[in-house]
Amino acid sequence: MTGVARAVAGWLAPEAPRERAVVTRMLVGAFATIYLLARFRYLADASRHVAADFAPVGVCSVLTAPIAASATWAIAIVTATAGIAFTTGFRIRVAGPAFFAGLLWILSYASSWGKIMHSENLLVLHLGVFALAGEVRDERVAGWALRAAAIATVLGYVVAGVTKLRSGGTAWLSGDALGSWVAWDALRKIELGSLHSPLAARVAESPALLQGLSLYTLLVELGAPVALVSRRLARAWGLLAWLFHVGILATMAIGFFYPLSGVAFAALLPVERVALLRRLATRADDRSA
Repeated sequence: MTGVARAVAGWLAPEAPRERAVVTRMLVGAFATIYLLARFRYLADASRHVAADFAPVGVCSVLTAPIAASATWAIAIVTATAGIAFTTGFRIRVAGPAFFAGLLWILSYASSWGKIMHSENLLVLHLGVFALAGEVRDERVAGWALRAAAIATVLGYVVAGVTKLRSGGTAWLSGDALGSWVAWDALRKIELGSLHSPLAARVAESPALLQGLSLYTLLVELGAPVALVSRRLARAWGLLAWLFHVGILATMAIGFFYPLSGVAFAALLPVERVALLRRLATRADDRSA
């Protein structure tokens, strides 16, 4: 192995505190399990949909027609059980892959009816990383798992930023694209009687504010790779990204709950320093031993 190859391998799989990886694994597992349970009926029961609307995506592309309701309920129940086991550290080697596979299937199936939730992709990617890492028995495994999760986070934001520029071009730099989106979203929600932000009208009427928010959005998304440069930059970017989602919630009443919870950025942060999280993760870790 050449010096360059060793350097790349060392960067991709650095030594990291295994407690950090264990805490992050617990947080990701807990969020994914709670997310599934909170939307359990919606995700488990597809009977409200019309079969003609079924357009399978992702892993569900192997299907040619919807599956029986009994099967969707069974998959959801087994997946939720695996999620609880994974989060609490019970038989992680089995529970982890089962939870990942089940959640990937459930969310892909739910997205096969015309409403694709791109915000769920990062959660599934993080879950897959820590399911693969398993019990995280040493610092090297902890290092590659945390690095892989961090890279997934960064790439997700960069792709979002590039997509904005490709679809909106200079309109994103001027704020026009964001203004149109904020106004359209607010009007649609008002017409439907849905929850909307009272700030939307004021934001849409201020060109200067729209341009500032647009540039901030692109700064966060296209600037995401700085989070891989150093711990200090990772924390700074994580805070900026979290504030970005707070802004979306405030101005558009759209909640991206995974990043808003902070768990999406856990792999970038020294989460093991939080005493309560460390104690809970230690218990789960002991259970998996």
